[in-house]
Amino acid sequence: MNTEIISVNIQKGGCAKSSTVQILGEILGKLYNKKVLCIDTDPQCNLTTISGIELEDCAEHNLYTLLNGNSTLEECIVKATYYDVIPGSVWLSNADIAFNKIGKEQMLKEAIEGAEYDYILIDTPPALGLLNIMSLTASTKLLIPTECSYLSMVGLEQLFQTIESVKKYTNPNLELLGILMVKYSARTNLNAAIYDALNKMAAEANTMVFEAKIRETVKVREAQSQMQPLIEWAPSCSAMEDYKALVKEILPTLN
Repeated sequence: MNTEIISVNIQKGGCAKSSTVQILGEILGKLYNKKVLCIDTDPQCNLTTISGIELEDCAEHNLYTLLNGNSTLEECIVKATYYDVIPGSVWLSNADIAFNKIGKEQMLKEAIEGAEYDYILIDTPPALGLLNIMSLTASTKLLIPTECSYLSMVGLEQLFQTIESVKKYTNPNLELLGILMVKYSARTNLNAAIYDALNKMAAEANTMVFEAKIRETVKVREAQSQMQPLIEWAPSCSAMEDYKALVKEILPTLN
């Protein structure tokens, strides 16, 4: 199976990485009948939680135990409603020390080799570290969500530097899908100004800002607080419509 492995990554918190992975998984799984695996590499385990998985239920088998060799891939996979999940663990906060060995950057790639999925989506931590490098090394594609703020642009510049290092040393085939604007409102002058700046940054990095922009809505937080898929909780809300538009935009660029 020719699996596309997509990291959702920016070196800043609050940019809807977990929500983006979750909702893309729902859309690809339900509306496109694709087999999707979502991987939670963030020690905060937000993706795991919003997927309706209790952390205590996956304490024995999760990404940390997969990487340290105490679990098999099959043991770590948990079924969510429309996609499968490899849950995160708070122990991942110790990854830089626990996995400090030769070839450590390749550990995630090797751990998921042979996984039979159409798409593997990777939720990443906000800070640069081994888990981020592992994720980018394992990926075929990279999607960058960013909100309309100066700090997000700083995080984007830092990520571009990381991408160059990863392509040079561990994954020369990594492709940048594009930049996704989240928490978007066309009614503010700041958003319009930052959108123009992002387009310039994207052009310099030989990528694009997606036409689809994710509008902020309370429906996402409501669904997550109830541990319900957004595609069922509010199937016609603005965010769901925007993510559907994103999927239509990116699918032609994927295998």
